[in-house]
Amino acid sequence: MGSPGHSVRITGWRIKSQERVIIMNQKHFASALFVLVAVAGAAAAEFTVNGGFEAGDLSGWTSFPTTNSTFKLTNDANSGSFAAEVFNNDVAAAAVVKQANIGKGIINAGDEITISFAVKGSTANGGVAFAEFFSEIDGGGVSKSEILGGGPLPLTGSYQTFTFLTTAGPDVSGGVTLQFAAVTGADVGSVTVLFIDDASVVPGPGALALLGLGGLASLRRRR
Repeated sequence: MGSPGHSVRITGWRIKSQERVIIMNQKHFASALFVLVAVAGAAAAEFTVNGGFEAGDLSGWTSFPTTNSTFKLTNDANSGSFAAEVFNNDVAAAAVVKQANIGKGIINAGDEITISFAVKGSTANGGVAFAEFFSEIDGGGVSKSEILGGGPLPLTGSYQTFTFLTTAGPDVSGGVTLQFAAVTGADVGSVTVLFIDDASVVPGPGALALLGLGGLASLRRRR
């Protein structure tokens, strides 16, 4: 009689141990799922279109050229096979290219946004380049505008990657716009050459955490 009782206690202990393992595994699974949902959310929430030019064309980009400026695809890339080059040698003029009105209907007022891109280039006789970010109002106008980095981009002959964390303005009914400007000075011979690659606009860390929590809550509701 003693043996069967002892056997029951062992079996009971084993069951409890298995329950503990299951609980621990569920916790690890939930943590891993949180990470996976956040990562998947980041990938799904990339707002730029063809930000790295890997479509092999300039689709997704809007160009506002000067009289003689050019905006063209190049194989001189930071990553992948393609990038873009903006060349401007018109005196006292700005050649502008942009990802316009992206994230419309998805980005909310005050959302954290992470912006990154790789650039290189050269300037002469007063030429400069800027990266700017706008919160657009549907129908026209902006609720917030900023020069990323606070001034001209420090261009060199090699690609540099820049990352900025910002927040959307109080009205983003028209989405947001990431804009690059190759600007020349008033002196004859002023030139700006700007190479752009790997442009990205995604939810910031806080927004990603909310995406992860929202994804987990959705999954729990389905269970």
